[in-house]
Amino acid sequence: MSQKGYLNIELLKPLDEARYLTAENASRYRVIMRFFYEEHQRLRYFMYKEDVYRYMKQFEVFSDYTPEKCEQDLNALTQWKNLISTQDTTKATTLEEFKNKRFRYQLSPYSVELERMTVRLESLSGYGGSLEPSLFERIYTGLLKLESMAETSDISAVSRWWQDLNKDFESIYHNATDYIASLQSAKADELMQTEAFILYKDRMIDYLRDFIKDLQRFSAAIEEYLKNLDEGLSENIIAKIVEYELDIPRLDRVLKPEELREEIKSRWDNLSGWFLGFDGDESEAYRLLSATNEIIRKITRFAARLAENRSRSLNRKQDYLKLAKFFTDCEDLKACHELSATVFGVFNTRHLAGEFERHTESINSGVWEEKPLEFVIKPKVRNYSDGTATDIIPDQSEAKAKKLKEYIKGLQEEEAIMDSLIKRNKIVLADLPEVEPFVRTTLLRWIGKAMGNGKRTGKTDDGRIYRVRLPKSHERIWLRCNDGNINMPAFIIEFEDLVV
Repeated sequence: MSQKGYLNIELLKPLDEARYLTAENASRYRVIMRFFYEEHQRLRYFMYKEDVYRYMKQFEVFSDYTPEKCEQDLNALTQWKNLISTQDTTKATTLEEFKNKRFRYQLSPYSVELERMTVRLESLSGYGGSLEPSLFERIYTGLLKLESMAETSDISAVSRWWQDLNKDFESIYHNATDYIASLQSAKADELMQTEAFILYKDRMIDYLRDFIKDLQRFSAAIEEYLKNLDEGLSENIIAKIVEYELDIPRLDRVLKPEELREEIKSRWDNLSGWFLGFDGDESEAYRLLSATNEIIRKITRFAARLAENRSRSLNRKQDYLKLAKFFTDCEDLKACHELSATVFGVFNTRHLAGEFERHTESINSGVWEEKPLEFVIKPKVRNYSDGTATDIIPDQSEAKAKKLKEYIKGLQEEEAIMDSLIKRNKIVLADLPEVEPFVRTTLLRWIGKAMGNGKRTGKTDDGRIYRVRLPKSHERIWLRCNDGNINMPAFIIEFEDLVV
């Protein structure tokens, strides 16, 4: 629901300070402004026309630069409020020197920010960003302090809490979305299709999964907390933040209480809407989770395709064995030659020169009728040594069969344990005893698969159809496991057409 906002009158005015970036002589203006900015960073705030002229003349591209052009450029930048000029009368000893008005120049506050922005833009490549899972925990921990902040009379502590909460939220909002956008770009798709990507696949998937774990864990908790939050507490917090901001003495700006309150309230609405959703739409946290899962699926697809291509070109053992059997089954040498020509094509003719000992002078005898003669050919390179004998490849078929049998047995045991949890065609998480870690993983996978569609239904690996129901009273439970406990809603998983 849109609210009536307040229009800042400054938005209706042209930004004269940015003209030097696109003006006719922008090449000169930008070099001058960068010179002022670099000196400003070195705490040298004031400079004279002579300083600017000497700096410009050292570059060959400005070889025709004159003091008159320098003065024109400084006047233009002063007129656009990029530079602030002040008459320097400290060294004027005569009336004539005073009338000549020797000025010194410094950057305006707007110009400092503009140059700082252009420096960042020049070094910008891609989207950047990163995923920090701990930020969700920090936001959740910060929200839990909201009630104590509403009761305290120390408005400075409330302001510090509000600044920390906004800083963590902005880090998620900007860094996470930028990082996800970089992985969804066309350049990322190209890199994922290269062989070098195989080395980084596992690290990237682990990085994304760690982020998803904290996102799933704390976003649900944050959503539940915000749903049950009393609106009066948030209004109380906003009032204290407004009071603190109004108490700060400012010379450059007079804050209006209503505008300040509207600005702070919009920030709070953005934070809560990011986790709860705006106007009934999906929340941004859910969209971020879906986008991250889709990226993991895309990475897995690309990696599987690369691995398939690699195995297709490298693992030719069965092909070679089949081909060797064809040659073994040939009746005579002629048939082998014909098969070789069919499989490999006609070989290039090679002429061998040497001292051959022929046993016949007949010109009609072929090379296949001559006795074989061995030649030892060594490469003409330095540091050559005979290679070592290759090891045989041991037969691992028995070990593989044993491993497969153990794996199938483990699956059957896990399936039996899962079947034992089904009572009256359903699994009630609130009634479960302490379970194994694989049980927790299986239940979470079933719940996640069902919650991903509108009907909240899914199908297990063995084909059983189930439906996930939420508790009517929004009850939460602790699912106890051997390696730790997890707090989650008291879901109920119901199976269809199941006889237990």
